[in-house]
Amino acid sequence: MLHEICYKAFNTRKTFLGAAAACGEDGGTLAMPRDPETNAFLIFLCKSVNGNAPFWFGLDDQRGEGRFEWVDGSAIGSYNSWAPGEPNNLGNEDCVHYYPTQKDQWNDASCGTQIGFICQADAGRP
Repeated sequence: MLHEICYKAFNTRKTFLGAAAACGEDGGTLAMPRDPETNAFLIFLCKSVNGNAPFWFGLDDQRGEGRFEWVDGSAIGSYNSWAPGEPNNLGNEDCVHYYPTQKDQWNDASCGTQIGFICQADAGRP
């Protein structure tokens, strides 16, 4: 738990949409690392679940190319942790994951890629 939010990393491989649905089934959303502290915590959590595997979190530009927003609909804001040269939309990449081969920075990828994911929920939720 960090900032009254509970996080859980899943090693189950899902598409971005499948991961978002799985988080919703538990009353949460894909995780939203909006600041460096949360981002570092989520990277630590991912590594504890599956070493250097990539993991989805809740950022995408599906509603407008280059306009990244969190899964709650809010704009990305001033904080980001993009890997060098990212986001690059190489081959229609609209969803974002941790990119372990680039020092755990962010990478845009095809939303249909099946990888692990990280969910968040308010600590007060059952």
